[in-house]
Amino acid sequence: MSPACDHTRTRVIARRDGVDYLECLDCHQILEDEDIEPVNVEEEEE
Repeated sequence: MSPACDHTRTRVIARRDGVDYLECLDCHQILEDEDIEPVNVEEEEE
């Protein structure tokens, strides 16, 4: 069994009724944008 994909590399392939449909560039699965958990990006304090 292959490890689960994190879908970190995606591209928007369609937009319908306010929903973005994404394709994972690694596993080629089609996802809705709400299916992917947002990535927390910590900003450096100055």
